[in-house]
Amino acid sequence: MTKKILLKLHNYTEQLVIEQLEELLEQDKYSEVCKCEKCILDMCTYSLNRLRPQYVVSHKGEVYTKIQDFNQQSKVDVMSTVAKAIEIVSENPHD
Repeated sequence: MTKKILLKLHNYTEQLVIEQLEELLEQDKYSEVCKCEKCILDMCTYSLNRLRPQYVVSHKGEVYTKIQDFNQQSKVDVMSTVAKAIEIVSENPHD
């Protein structure tokens, strides 16, 4: 029972972090940053531990959360946190 419930939980912030990380890592500025799986996961972990989680359990909840996400400050918070994660992890890459 508990396993089924957990499978329906989704942290929308995780999706935002991953999307922002992919977007930033495509920039020339970050061309030399290690992009191995461990470093990527470290960047995500760093970011997610510093941002407010936004859990949803339905499509309706996800749509509501996306509408709330249009708040410019939320976008800036995610972008700056992910950029800081890239900086920190790139100073001590796994490779």
